[in-house]
Amino acid sequence: MRERLEVKYVFTGIREIARGGMGSVYEALQLGTGGFSKRVAVKTLLPRLSEDRRFVAMFMDEARLVADLVHENIVQIYQLERNRDGYFIVMEFVQGVSLHDFIEFHRVTGENIPEELAVFIASRIARGLAYAHSRADAEGNPLNIVHRDVCPTNILITTEGLPKLTDFGIAKAATNAMQLHDRHLVGKFPYMAPEQARGQPVDFRADIYSLGLVLYEMLVKHPARHGSTRTALLQAARTGEIDWAALPEQTGPALVSILEHTLQSDRALRYGDTAELAHDLEYYIYHKGYGPTVVTLEHYLRKQMPGLYVRERSHGKLTWVTRGAVSTVALPAPDASPQEVRPAAPSPAGADSGSAGGDIPDSAQSC
Repeated sequence: MRERLEVKYVFTGIREIARGGMGSVYEALQLGTGGFSKRVAVKTLLPRLSEDRRFVAMFMDEARLVADLVHENIVQIYQLERNRDGYFIVMEFVQGVSLHDFIEFHRVTGENIPEELAVFIASRIARGLAYAHSRADAEGNPLNIVHRDVCPTNILITTEGLPKLTDFGIAKAATNAMQLHDRHLVGKFPYMAPEQARGQPVDFRADIYSLGLVLYEMLVKHPARHGSTRTALLQAARTGEIDWAALPEQTGPALVSILEHTLQSDRALRYGDTAELAHDLEYYIYHKGYGPTVVTLEHYLRKQMPGLYVRERSHGKLTWVTRGAVSTVALPAPDASPQEVRPAAPSPAGADSGSAGGDIPDSAQSC
């Protein structure tokens, strides 16, 4: 076999499914020989940002950093490429629903997310983070990976009930030469750890704090922080105040204790190991014996959100039915020529205003 293989990637059936401050995400079919095809997500960088070395470095760091992260609870990165329009990343396509939409569904319907399912989702993301936080380079030196943007829009739940964490686009390793200063705060204010909101150096404990806020939101169905302006949200993030009275009365004392340990304003008082947090969450739901699994969550989705599982082809169109809303997109004709991925036009000003980093909400992979 040759020492070097050169392959040209061809994508067809391209459809934009998300757009944010850094670029767009497309659903596409990656074509191969003999009729092979694989559905993938393609994340592009806006043309104007392709000329900005700082943003290019951030974009490329995502692919390099996450390429070797192979874990069932992390969205897989397949390839980093560049064409005449700019850079793009080919990644795992996740069919399902974002945690943001999952929470919003329950808020609108007035139903509570079952506590055991909320803890199950958090425990799976904790396992994914524990894996990423423990990675080392070839010499055994810790990479000190920090996601920096753990939030409901960056957590996906597949139609098979498997939670996955996406968008390591603003993750930072100790070896990353790019330094982010206070004026370039990265992350979303409602989910930032206090030290991150203050512009101080962060480590894995910032992710632990953010995951605690996500679990809190699953239990109360609204974010822990409120504010009508970005300034108000940033101030709330810096103080780290939590309205513990908002938790449902039936919340188990042991779970409240886990949340309190996770949401300490002083990071020295938080969990010192993400795997320890994952263990405590798992023990909470499994210590009596059988507990929730991906099958449990899938069955719940099928019952509560059956529209996620309706997919029909009709007259060259792909129709999705979700929560009573029907959306239809045209499919390429069978003899249509394959097309290369092209970055979308810049998003409107002010898009993704709740995010300091203004990154793409990959969770919109959910169709």
